[in-house]
Amino acid sequence: MAAIRIRNILAPNELVRFLIITNIMLFGTALMSAPDNINTSFSPMVFLSPDTHILFSLGSTGSLPVLTEDRWWTLITANYLHGSLLHLLFNLSALYTIGKINIEIFAPSRCFLIYCLGGVISMAASTLAGIPLTLGASGAICALIGSMSYNDWRASQGNLKQRIASVGVWVVFFGLIGLTLPAVNNWAHATGYISGFLLGFCFWPRTTQKESYLIRVASSICMMTTIGTLLYGLLFS
Repeated sequence: MAAIRIRNILAPNELVRFLIITNIMLFGTALMSAPDNINTSFSPMVFLSPDTHILFSLGSTGSLPVLTEDRWWTLITANYLHGSLLHLLFNLSALYTIGKINIEIFAPSRCFLIYCLGGVISMAASTLAGIPLTLGASGAICALIGSMSYNDWRASQGNLKQRIASVGVWVVFFGLIGLTLPAVNNWAHATGYISGFLLGFCFWPRTTQKESYLIRVASSICMMTTIGTLLYGLLFS
């Protein structure tokens, strides 16, 4: 896989790949940081689960790290950490499908703003709801789904409506998982979707998909902030 140049991260063909690679690298880092504490149970829900203390150190969020330890930066980093191999694979498969469609609609800079802001909002809501520890990309992914739902409501026409309908499978899947599996952060899913719908209103391309200078600058700031907090979690926390 070719390396991603920093200046090209927000290119249409690179953004989703950057997000997927970042999630995989952090999951691998969590596993390698405490290899003796990896959960190797045959239960698919916990197979290859990294050590909880390592995940906390790398940037898990929730009421414990944020409100007790003042680790506010974890509202960003938690969106790139996962608690098991199944958790990672499910979120990345959703991100691969949904991210590409979202970029077609909103263009990459707006897509990343929705992903980043929606993820932070979903983690902040989870923290205020009193969830002690939480992590995962599902809140940010639900934000992408929410923005696409706004677009479908605003401009549902022919082929576009068919593409959005295919994402409805993921909406149902997230809903079923939240209702049937234990320890699922439904606050992140719900607030991610709602915030994504509102962000879709804010960033909807009313006339053209071309991105303004202000949008590109805002997205670049979010990208640099994300990379900075992830490095902080890796090196100094």
